[in-house]
Amino acid sequence: MTTKKETILIFAFTFAAFVLGTTEYVIVGLLKDISVSLGVSLAAAGILVSSFAIAYAVGTPFAVSLLGRIPRHVTILSGYAALLVLNALTIFAGNFALMFVIRVITAILCGLTLSLSIAAASEHIQASRRAGAVAWIIGGFSIANVLGVPVGTYIGQLLGWRAAFIVTSAVGIIPLFIIASVLPKSDTVSVSSMKQQFALFANRRIRMAFLIPVLGVGSVFIVYTYITPILENVLGIPKQWTSAVLLGYGGLTILSNWIGAKVAEGDSRSKLKIVFIVQSLMMLALALTLSFTWAAVLCLMLIALFSYALSAAVQLYLIDLADASAGGSKDFASTLMPVASNLGIACGSLLGSLVVDSIGLAYLPWAALAFSIGAFAVTARCHQLDQEHLSIGTAARIHTM
Repeated sequence: MTTKKETILIFAFTFAAFVLGTTEYVIVGLLKDISVSLGVSLAAAGILVSSFAIAYAVGTPFAVSLLGRIPRHVTILSGYAALLVLNALTIFAGNFALMFVIRVITAILCGLTLSLSIAAASEHIQASRRAGAVAWIIGGFSIANVLGVPVGTYIGQLLGWRAAFIVTSAVGIIPLFIIASVLPKSDTVSVSSMKQQFALFANRRIRMAFLIPVLGVGSVFIVYTYITPILENVLGIPKQWTSAVLLGYGGLTILSNWIGAKVAEGDSRSKLKIVFIVQSLMMLALALTLSFTWAAVLCLMLIALFSYALSAAVQLYLIDLADASAGGSKDFASTLMPVASNLGIACGSLLGSLVVDSIGLAYLPWAALAFSIGAFAVTARCHQLDQEHLSIGTAARIHTM
């Protein structure tokens, strides 16, 4: 591919990720309208959010494995197109059961499309641009949080909640055509069976790497899940300023993906250790400055700035480990980072709720600090295993000379 086509492909995948992220998150702003429209309680409507995350985490690896014999470009285009159709079909979702089914299938298609898009980018984009490409694609979800969700919520409140999903599908057609025009036709398929692909977890280096985002993302979400009550109830931020702080937080998460691209270049494990040291210091600073409103807000902004700094590096690390361990498992490996991130979100939110219920909001940064230190320890161990593997490989080459 030429550099121009690579750039267009990165843009198209990022645009598609923005559509996928809006599809996943916009429902949060429309839950009340959906609950009234479908005649269910707000708590029941909330199941549409949690079920999406669970279906994404559980269903994506199986979907990628089952469709592994189909050429990757066909799966990406078909999966993404099917997702857009399902979004539009929400116009017929007149009851909770149908809406639930649509959301579950959409979640699996979302995970399938994003994972294979990242795998395709890692294969077709030249090595020097690979880290940046993956960071941009993952960043599409951050942009969706900052731009897609509020705009989609506004459309849903103005024209009815179904309109938000229909408009999202309409916008999503644009990257579909761009991807179809520039994505190279590929006969790349998975040459491993589903059993062989899941057997990747027998590799302790992959198991350790999988834990990095579980702990790193979990650390951020221990705090982020309760950021509004922290701002209002602990820091005493007036409600009229809360949205502005949240907007600033969201904006910095976009910049965080740029930092993530830099972290993913070269010796990413050494850089990741620095990221988690910084994250740990920020969590400690937040815990110690909760009595000083604007100092604590500054700490929250710095946490946002590094919140996605691990994503591209860990994503590429898992793909490279899987490729070295079992050729043909690259596509399956591309699902591990999103699955680990969703697991981290779930663990972080759960631990956060336990902390809030038992000892209070002010202790959340301490729990997040424990997760950050854990992420550093796991990353350091991964780096050590890498060095040991490199030494063994070098010794073997010398022995055969």
